[in-house]
Amino acid sequence: MNTKEMRIKEHLGIVTSDTGTAQFSFFVTPLRNKLSIVEGSYVLVDHPSYGELCPLVAKVKEIKNYEEVVGTTFTEKTVECIAVSDVIGYVDLRNPEVRVLRKLLTPPNPGSKVYLPYVEFLEDAFLRDAQGRLFEHALHLGMAETFANARNGEARMLKFYLDAGALRKQHLLITGMAGAGKTHTAAVIGEEIANKTGYPLVVLDPWGEYTTLGVAGTRVTEQQHSTENYPFNFNVAIHACDPQRVKATLKQSKVALGQKANYSVTRVKGKWAETPSKQAVLDMGEMLNESVKPKQVTIIDSRGLPQDERQNFFSCCVRGLWNCRVDGSVGPFLLIVEEAEAIDVEVMKRIASEGRKFGVSLCLLTQHPCEVSANVLSQTGTQILGRTTNTGDLERLKNMALEKAADLPKLAKGEWIVNGITIRRPLKVLMRERYSTQT
Repeated sequence: MNTKEMRIKEHLGIVTSDTGTAQFSFFVTPLRNKLSIVEGSYVLVDHPSYGELCPLVAKVKEIKNYEEVVGTTFTEKTVECIAVSDVIGYVDLRNPEVRVLRKLLTPPNPGSKVYLPYVEFLEDAFLRDAQGRLFEHALHLGMAETFANARNGEARMLKFYLDAGALRKQHLLITGMAGAGKTHTAAVIGEEIANKTGYPLVVLDPWGEYTTLGVAGTRVTEQQHSTENYPFNFNVAIHACDPQRVKATLKQSKVALGQKANYSVTRVKGKWAETPSKQAVLDMGEMLNESVKPKQVTIIDSRGLPQDERQNFFSCCVRGLWNCRVDGSVGPFLLIVEEAEAIDVEVMKRIASEGRKFGVSLCLLTQHPCEVSANVLSQTGTQILGRTTNTGDLERLKNMALEKAADLPKLAKGEWIVNGITIRRPLKVLMRERYSTQT
């Protein structure tokens, strides 16, 4: 990759004498006929030792103006614009096979030119693992908060991806108040994992919101993507307490059922007014272990059960699935858990602490993270945080959102703060539309 492919040719400014390995400032020179910078913009600077072969990537944290006396009187002044930028790292382009984003150990040279990167360069840099290799399966969740110029001159937002390989080796938290879009976000993740990887997916569905996860919708989404070119290459097995309701929903969506169809619906039998017995857990595991297999989504639908019975029912499902995975009767899978605070605390703690060893990854959804065990939350490697106003919840999330914590009460529906061990720093993301039909 040469300089022309990385950045806009005209430089944006000059680095000041105030530089460091974590932060630097630069004087801003507005570009002619080009996108200027705002807070959150990415910029590039040549590496102090390796030059343009290792471009340094930084994100503008603050922009400020100040007046400076330039003559012999106080009326002779000029206004300077300075941008303060946080260093993310530098992209090592010396090996054409990989492009590692490395930690900066030497501050940029004062007087260095600052450039705006092309959006294609940024997306390529952030679409790689710690070894600099492209994600094998990139999960497209939406758009990042930052605009950048494309090589064709058009300004657009950066696409945001998560690495499916990394996600399968950790636990995920999705939290936000009612109406923030938690289920929508989990469905987008479920679509991407099931369709792009074929990895087994199990969903605890209290309200029937995942029933049509495998049914192509008709909506045209951002960047001209549409459901016509999204293949939905997976099967769906639904275990329901009220199968007739599920079949009615699928009939409205013109979904075929039967042995040769990609959808199947079966009834779940049992009484859930009391804590499930060991035999009930064994029976549940035996029923579900045939469903958890590659290229299949297993949905456990509890509609028709009262709240207290639903908690017992889902706790039994989780225990049965866990036992099947420990004894090897089912392979690794991702488990999406709605209302995570209502599931049996002890089994959730065990899966959170031991699940990765056995190949069980959790995607936990909750309105109130303060009601979820702190031990469980501490095991989540990626956090997707939506609008939150409860004081206790905000206190629990502040160490996850970090510098973005103050934004949590102000987020709109569909806006999220995403952070995690594979993400350089918390990022605001606009979640994409579902490609599947919504019930």
